[in-house]
Amino acid sequence: METKEIKKRKRPITGLATEICIWKDESECSDCNLHEKIFCRPKLKYLLMFALPMFFGLIPMVIGVIFANLELLFKIIFFGGWIGYSFFFFNVWESRMVCNHCPYYANDEQKSLHCPIDKGKLKTSKYDPGPASKSEKIQFAVGALIFVLYPIPFLIVGNLIPQLILYSLGIIIWIIVIQLKVCSDCINFACLMNRVPESIRNEFIKKNPVIRKAWEEKGYKFN
Repeated sequence: METKEIKKRKRPITGLATEICIWKDESECSDCNLHEKIFCRPKLKYLLMFALPMFFGLIPMVIGVIFANLELLFKIIFFGGWIGYSFFFFNVWESRMVCNHCPYYANDEQKSLHCPIDKGKLKTSKYDPGPASKSEKIQFAVGALIFVLYPIPFLIVGNLIPQLILYSLGIIIWIIVIQLKVCSDCINFACLMNRVPESIRNEFIKKNPVIRKAWEEKGYKFN
């Protein structure tokens, strides 16, 4: 009987993924220790560190709104609008502005993202191995701010001050945690929030000529 690892290796890999190290078998990484510094291999801990701090403020806020003494129409507009925008932002806007620069996006055979954090997100763009443009960074920042700030006017209008405090505190904690524990290890170096040290970033890029070529064509210089 074939093991899960063997079956995993037999999954088709096409497009630029064939030229990027994270898509190769781990046996080819014996002379590289980058996996100890960045998540070039999917690890559950990154998903947990990304999601759990967000839920700290999100869940109490959602429960508070659901059971608050507010009109049903208010709740429908609040949740319906936020869920609808969230689907659009994560699967279309962010996917086209940020995620499409990530090496986990590179396998043309996959219709959803392979990233350990955003696994399952729809791929609605083509993989771009180069850095994000200034326009893409601005658009991502605007889209992310809309997503994060969307509940706040509703909480203020609904006079849901405890929920507002919990949500705001949760967002602050979430940003601090992901900047220290997730963005510091992320291989999507094009992302506005990426905090991987330059030396490690350069080491990874140099190991992958197709990425190096795309970055150098956009004017990136190795120090």
